[in-house]
Amino acid sequence: MASSTVTPHLAGEHTVRLGWREKAGYGAGDLASNLSWNLVGGFLLYYYTDVALMPAAALGTLFLVARLLDAVVDPVIGILVDRTTSRWGKARPYLALVSVPFGVVGVLTFTVPPLGDSGKLVYAFLTYLTLGLLFSLVNVPYSALLPMMTRDPHERMQMGGLRAIGSSVGSIVVTAATTPLVAWLGAGNEQRGWTIATAIYSVLSVGFFAVTFVTCRERHALPAESGHVRPGAALRMLWGNRPWKVTFIYGVLNFVRLSMVLGVTVYFALSVLRAPWAISVLMPLVSGTMIVGGIAAPAHYRRFGKRRGNLIALAVGFAGWAAMLPAEGNIPLFLTLYVIATFAIGLSMVSMFTMVADTVEYQQWRYGTRNEGLLSSGISFATKFGSALGMAAVAYGLSLSGYHPGATSGPALTAIRFMFYGVPLLLVAAQAVTMLFWDLDQRQGEMHSELDGASRAGRD
Repeated sequence: MASSTVTPHLAGEHTVRLGWREKAGYGAGDLASNLSWNLVGGFLLYYYTDVALMPAAALGTLFLVARLLDAVVDPVIGILVDRTTSRWGKARPYLALVSVPFGVVGVLTFTVPPLGDSGKLVYAFLTYLTLGLLFSLVNVPYSALLPMMTRDPHERMQMGGLRAIGSSVGSIVVTAATTPLVAWLGAGNEQRGWTIATAIYSVLSVGFFAVTFVTCRERHALPAESGHVRPGAALRMLWGNRPWKVTFIYGVLNFVRLSMVLGVTVYFALSVLRAPWAISVLMPLVSGTMIVGGIAAPAHYRRFGKRRGNLIALAVGFAGWAAMLPAEGNIPLFLTLYVIATFAIGLSMVSMFTMVADTVEYQQWRYGTRNEGLLSSGISFATKFGSALGMAAVAYGLSLSGYHPGATSGPALTAIRFMFYGVPLLLVAAQAVTMLFWDLDQRQGEMHSELDGASRAGRD
């Protein structure tokens, strides 16, 4: 049953139509994040093992511990956003204040000095942990910004699509350009190439965060003064929000899969396909197909809803990915199946961003408080937790199989294939099972009707 304490000042503002300048500005925020974060997801493990020459087994522990440590901070950051008061709003100040440190630490992460094995591991742990904390300080507020901008479900899906497009453009730039850019900038000194390339991405990242800050507006945030719910009570309400729990589990599974695919693709292209050019094809295709998915998502989910629409997308993605293994020797067919599978799976990822916004509406409908920051911290937590498990699994898999740079053994090839094919299929199946528990498609009409009724009553 809906709470009777719904705040009425949200009155009718959901009818405001956002301009495409503001929508595109919101999408620029994920472009900013992914210019740095996809560099980490796609290349940091390779940089550590083959450039900084650090042991893979130790790196598995580093990824796991560092990501789990900073992931548990995400709910705290969410509560901090909910309690923030400034002339710029609750979420936008973080985009302006944290983006520069985030860019600087990104460069330091890809500049491991020659400190010996132990020294390099300590340096890598500290920079990687700090980068993750700063990522949360920009990404949690950025995610919280979406439900603050509009309550219209169709506009949210459009903006979720634009966010996915921004993410994909950033990923395409990073995954397609990084290896040739590093070679060109380094001119024989690979470490120098990584440092300069990361600095370029960081400058661009700060600039795009500035675009989001300038163009976006917060229209539906409850004042911080009215949101001082005790942290314990806020966490209990969070746990009572069933759609949020579904979204969180769905997100963790998605990011475990995505981080494993991105992390193992470099090794798969070099050791299995024996085609270095495939690095700059396979990795950008993950993001390129997501751009198409971002364009197609509003029509797809308007027709089928999130539950059925995601089940369809995941089923197509599963079938396409499974068919890639027997097609491995036929590169044109392999790439065709890869495009189909990544498009379908990417389509399901687009909806995840708007699912978080839907859980904010559910929170207000059930408890009378929106807690955008705390609820949106779930997507950042899922990103970190899933990435931690995925990256650690790749590192441990390489270590246990006896991987050595430039001399891949039979067991290592088997492990790389299993991490590229088998584990992602299991995770896509688990995502489909999780989606069976999503039930907001049927409730949204009732929720919006009651929230609008409470708003009108408050005005009267």
